Order: sequence, then C-alpha cells, then structure tokens
Amino acid sequence: MKSRKFARRQDHTLLRESLRWLGALIVLCAVLILPDRVTDMPSLLAPRLPLELPLIVLVLVVLSGTALTVLRTLIVIVLMAMLFFKLADMAAYFGFDRPFNPLVDALMVPTVLDTLSRAAGVGAAIAAVAGVVLIVALIAGILAWATGVFANRLAADARLPVAIVALGLAIFSFTSYGAPYVTWNASRFVRDQTVAVSQDVRDARKFRAELLVNPFGELPPESRLAGLKGNDVLLIFIESYGRAALDNPAYAPLLRGTLKRFNDALADKGFSARSAWLTSPTFGGESYLAHSTTVSGLWVDNQQRYVQLLRSSHETLISDFNDAGWHTVAVMPEITTPWPEAAYFKYGKIYTAPDLHYKGEPFDYMTMADQYVLSAFHKRELAPADRKPVMAEIALISSHIPWTPIPKLVPWDDIGNGEIFTTARTTEDGDEIWRDPKRIAQYYGLSVDYTLQTLMSYVTSLIGDHTLLIIMGDHEPMSFIAGDGASHEVPVHIIARDPALLDALGDGKWTQGMEPDESSPSWPMNTMREHLLTAFAKAPDAALSSSEETPKPDEAPAEKP
Repeated sequence: MKSRKFARRQDHTLLRESLRWLGALIVLCAVLILPDRVTDMPSLLAPRLPLELPLIVLVLVVLSGTALTVLRTLIVIVLMAMLFFKLADMAAYFGFDRPFNPLVDALMVPTVLDTLSRAAGVGAAIAAVAGVVLIVALIAGILAWATGVFANRLAADARLPVAIVALGLAIFSFTSYGAPYVTWNASRFVRDQTVAVSQDVRDARKFRAELLVNPFGELPPESRLAGLKGNDVLLIFIESYGRAALDNPAYAPLLRGTLKRFNDALADKGFSARSAWLTSPTFGGESYLAHSTTVSGLWVDNQQRYVQLLRSSHETLISDFNDAGWHTVAVMPEITTPWPEAAYFKYGKIYTAPDLHYKGEPFDYMTMADQYVLSAFHKRELAPADRKPVMAEIALISSHIPWTPIPKLVPWDDIGNGEIFTTARTTEDGDEIWRDPKRIAQYYGLSVDYTLQTLMSYVTSLIGDHTLLIIMGDHEPMSFIAGDGASHEVPVHIIARDPALLDALGDGKWTQGMEPDESSPSWPMNTMREHLLTAFAKAPDAALSSSEETPKPDEAPAEKP
C-alpha cells in the first residue's frame, strides 16, 4: 500500500515538474519568438525553435554559484529589455510607421505623459505610470520564475539529461541555420537595437556639423526676401493631411472634390494656386518635427535632432523674416502649457491656447475649432491697418486624432469668443465611433474636409491682395488610417492673387491649381526654406513694381471675422 502511494506521489511530482518545465520553456520561447510588428503576429503559429532557447537552458543548468547568479540576472534583464523594445516597436510601427528608437524616443516620455494627462486627466497619467511599473514588476517576476525552474528547482538527477538535450538542440540549431524551423530573430533583434543606438550616436555628430552650415550666410538679410516686400506670408500646417487623404479611395473622392471647389472659389476671387508634394520627416504624429524641418531647412526627423536644433544658433525662416522687416507670429492652439522651445525660433508674437481666449467647449482634447483659430489670428494680426507685414506660422488642429466631434463652419461675423462652437459641432458618440474602424476612417476624412472648407472660406472671404499663403500637411495620419504602404508625402498648396509671386517660385515646377497628382513634383520638406529664399531673394519686376506702389500691408477687408 505504501509503495503504491509512494509511486503515485512520485508520478504527481514528475507531472508537476514536467508542467513546470513546460511552462518555463513556453515563457522563454514566447519572449524570444515574439515579433516586433502586429502584422507579423501570425508567425507565432509557425512551429520554430529559437536558437537562443537551448543556450539559455544550458547556461542555467550547467552553471552554479556566483556565475549562475550573475548570468541568470543578466538573462532576465536582457529578456525584459527585449520584450519591452518589441512591444514598443509594435506601437511605433502601428502609429508612426517606424521602429522604436531607444536612444531618441526616450526623450519623448514627458510629451507622451503630457498628452495623456490632457486627454484623460492627470489621474489617468498617474494610473498609466503605475500600471507600467506594475507590469514591469510582473514580467520580471515571471521571467525570474522561468529561469529559476532550470537554475534552482531542477532536480540534481535531471540536470545532466536536460543539459545533454539542451546541448544537442543548440548544436542542431547551429547546424540548421537557414532552415524554416529554426529562428535567430531574437539575436538579430538585439543586434539591430545595438546598431540603432550606435547609429544615433553617429547621427548626432553628423547633425552637429550640419547645424554649423548656413547656405544663405553670404546673402544679406535685408535682401533674402526682397521679392516678398509688402506681402503678408501665412505658413499654415494642416494636421494629419497626408497624401493618403488624396490617394486612398476611402477619402479621395470627398477631399479631391473639396479641393476642386476650393480651386474654383479661388479663381472666382482672382486668386491662383500651385500644388506639389513634400516628404515629411515624420509619420502619424510628432508634428513639431515637420514644423522645425520646414523652417530650419534641415532634416529634423527625431527628438535627438530636434533638441540639437533648439540648442544651436542655426538660422531659420523665422529669423529670415525677422531680419527682413516682417512681424513674425506663431499660432499654436494645441499648446496649453509654457513653451520654452519657442525662444529658439524668435517669433515676434506667440499665441498658444490660453492667448487665443477661446470660450467654447473643447473638441475632445483638441482645444478649439480651426475657424476660431483663424478668426482670432486675423482680428489680432491682419485686420489692423497700421502694421508691418506679417509672417505667421499657424497650426490647424481640427483634423487631429480623435477626429470627433467635428466643428461646423459658421459665418465669420458670428464667431466672437468661440462660444458658438459649443453647439456648432457634430453630436456623434466618440466612444461608439472608435469601436468601428470604418467609422473612424470616415471621420478622419470629414475632419480634413472641415479644415479645407474652413480655409477656402477664410481665403475667399478675408484675405486681401498682398498675401502669399503656403498651406501644407505636416504628416500622414496613423498607419491604420493612412493604409499599408502609405508614403511620407504630404500635399503643399501655394496661393496668391499676385501672379508674380507664384511665377517667382517657378511656374513650370509646380502643378497648376489645388490638386497635386502623380505628375506633381515631390521635394523633401526641408527644401521649403530654400524654395522661398531662392525665389524671393531678388524681386521679379512685376513684384517690385507692385510693392513699390503699395509698400504698406493690406488694409483690413470690409468683412471682418
């Protein structure tokens, strides 16, 4: 009787140990073979042996004492880091169509927390941080348990057989290199992350050298923009307005139809337009990289370069216009906290959200409607008759995620302090829309359409003769909206009543009208400064004569916002 109980106890012990070994192997294997893109998750179903797994088991079984403690700790840390970076890659590819950059993206943590606190409250941001800490601790505990199964809890008589099996699998894996049932992905992933950090260090040195180069340094500041003398210049960014908006069948019919009406409305009011494509340095977010790339003339495609730019004395379009006699303005309605970075750009006047005095309800975590932004800017900067020419950089945000609710276009005279937009908006349930991917896509298109219609109304109702407008996207929307394989290109439109201003930019280089197409030119976004300084460093005769006859900026139009 006792022997039977003992045998059953041994059987139960063996079963428990076998299940423990199996569980530990599954945990380690899952971390090793987990892909770094959501689209690659089906690959988990393919039976493959990660080369690193038998090597890890072999180390844990063979070593003992201090060596085991040190290497086991190192294994847990490396696996935790690998899991974190793979999950971070998934998020970065999903949102920004690029891998997570450990050295550069770490600088983004304060921005992410600020966005989360504004979108869901400070409590949510604190809860998110606490949740991350808890998850990290849980993962560390699971990995410590999994490695401990082989390091500490493996029975003495099982160590030799397990070591022999692990060694055999390791040899088999090495000799089967290239076979579909063996994967080296974990090792390659660690190598790629190491290379990325090394490349970031080299890139920092390269960009420091680029910051010292001023291609327009020999051109006197007062003559850099002589061809624009007497004209206001509005550089307007449309949030998430990428090429997909005009090419993807889900949005193109609506938005190209609006651009056609925009073009017809401009022609009726005596305006002309040219269009092209620009390649943005960012995708799905981080709009400030597009802004700084445009005005600096440098390729600012990550946080590291952005920080380096802010710490430099490199000249920008803003300083070009300052030195040439313009009053420079920044209109940034989504900035709700102090903005120390603005000191680098040297704007003459800055309007962040509090400075615009909007009294209506926000649009989810977007602070205000684009129409209010343009109205407030126009009242303060363009409507006064006795003023210098204005150069303004304006960020329009109504097409920013979450794309609901969407403002409604109202008469300019009715805007006032913005209270009208508390009711002048769509009334859909945002939570319901975000449960349906098709409706999310629909509302993205509608939000961009609202901004284009707002600009069409603004230009044709309120803009005078002596104005050059540069309207451009900042980046594509997130990849689940832009679609697989979306480029980094964004539309750019140049609008003016004076044909000499458009001719100066090179009439043959741009597509006529508001609709860029397959034949339209495409340039990197950092070439915009070069385009403007090259075009207007010397005034065309027509522009010179008109500016000499009308040296003052436009007087306020009869219809005011």
